[in-house]
Amino acid sequence: MNRSIRILFVDDDVNVLSGLRRMLDVMRQQWEMEFVTSGAEALNVLKETSYDVVVSDLRMPDMNGAELLEKVRQRHTNTIRFMLSGCSDQPLKGQAARCVHQFISKPCDAELLQTLIHRALQLNDRLRSKEAAKALSNISSLPVMSDTYKEVIDALGSPDCSPRKIGKTIARDIGMSAKILQLVNSASYGSGGKIADPVHAVVYLGLRTVEALVLTSGIFSKLSERRIKDFTVDALQEHCVRVGALAKAICKSLQMSQDEVDMASMAGILHDTGKIVLVSRFPNELMEAVKLSRRQQAPLYAMERQVLGVTHAEIGGGLLDLWGLPNTIIEAATYHHEYPDALEEKFGVISAVRIANMIDHERCCGLADGWAPALDPDLPARLGVADKVRQWRTLHLSVPAQECVYA
Repeated sequence: MNRSIRILFVDDDVNVLSGLRRMLDVMRQQWEMEFVTSGAEALNVLKETSYDVVVSDLRMPDMNGAELLEKVRQRHTNTIRFMLSGCSDQPLKGQAARCVHQFISKPCDAELLQTLIHRALQLNDRLRSKEAAKALSNISSLPVMSDTYKEVIDALGSPDCSPRKIGKTIARDIGMSAKILQLVNSASYGSGGKIADPVHAVVYLGLRTVEALVLTSGIFSKLSERRIKDFTVDALQEHCVRVGALAKAICKSLQMSQDEVDMASMAGILHDTGKIVLVSRFPNELMEAVKLSRRQQAPLYAMERQVLGVTHAEIGGGLLDLWGLPNTIIEAATYHHEYPDALEEKFGVISAVRIANMIDHERCCGLADGWAPALDPDLPARLGVADKVRQWRTLHLSVPAQECVYA
């Protein structure tokens, strides 16, 4: 970028703001930073000047950080929203989850904050590239969140959130509850086929996984019967579920944190959201890319870029960004085929989803898809997990493979 990056920091504690100012003084040449003490002041500043990033405290009087960032989400859609907080108030965090790209725990050191902001800006540039913006602008109407998903999100953010409440919300939607029960009893999640109650499904899967399943089920349900027949959409959904389950298992095998395990499950389920947009809005172009991919034995995303000028990964990342999902989920969707070298420095959720996706493609190709390369052994070697791949492939072997449907 040629211009300076503009970042707005919001915290009612002037001592915290002073600390941030001192900590980030080294970035003065690259960032234009403004520091304000209330949500109202932040909104006034945003009326006058556009900012690339807003970093807000969570607990503030009059207008808390969740309320502020929700207004920013509605009024300034291109602005990246970070929540910097040491608050342990789960209901308030649940409210914030609907409008925050990324949570950062207090205290936070300067190097970590710089890294997270840099990654978010890099992702933002990728999603708002000229090609991606053109493709999104050609879509007359993007898929919308289902009413059930909105109810689930509201329930997750309420003070009395519980698996029972979430389960009852899902149970009111017959189609949604049937799909959730079908998925929880599938081989991918290994429940043994004995769960018959949405409440028990929520307890077994975890809230993050259920959130992703509700969201994707709502999107898939909007597709016409013709689209489902043309592109074997059921197989695509099964692929997403398998990748979510394997990514979750990979993170567990590496003893990663529970939050990372949950994020991996959700990110894996959502990683191919962009394909649903292409199936729905660009079926002819997608079919052309699929045929080219199979004929030339070239990755589908490369053929999508050739035909459409943009990939399903970038489209999916853009859609999840518009919906305000966490940056980890957006990154996993955007980078599950190709990503910046800096992201390979440490194994994380994105790496788990990428590897899970490649392992699944090695056996399963019965979806709106083309030729896919096998897992490059150099990738796990660079990430220091080469000795784990055999174990992960074994985990995947318990999942039934889908037969190919394209010649």
